[in-house]
Amino acid sequence: MPFFGDPVPPIVQGAYKTWYHGSPLKLDKLLIGSTVTPVIELARAFSHKPQQLSMEVVGEGADRKVIIDHNGKEFGYLYRVIIDEPDTDIKQHPASGLAPGEEVLTTRELPVEFMDEVGFPE
Repeated sequence: MPFFGDPVPPIVQGAYKTWYHGSPLKLDKLLIGSTVTPVIELARAFSHKPQQLSMEVVGEGADRKVIIDHNGKEFGYLYRVIIDEPDTDIKQHPASGLAPGEEVLTTRELPVEFMDEVGFPE
């Protein structure tokens, strides 16, 4: 397991094409400074508003799986974030422990598309 500040291997394999946001709120847009990720499992976990979260990537290729453990308790919703210009719509989260680009902040209000009720954590 990497130590804080060590380079972290990316979770997403390939280019980041779809961006997600998880929230306990019903939304039609994200405000400036909202957290966005290309890791759908992470967005699902964030929808529960955890104070602590741990993550492990297991397997290779098509068998690759992201396992997330967290202490969130909120009912959650999953959104796809409409990002037209990644170079100007988002920026790297300065306190992220993930690989560059896997936890970013919005630089302007962005529309979202409802995807799913995540529900309460199991």
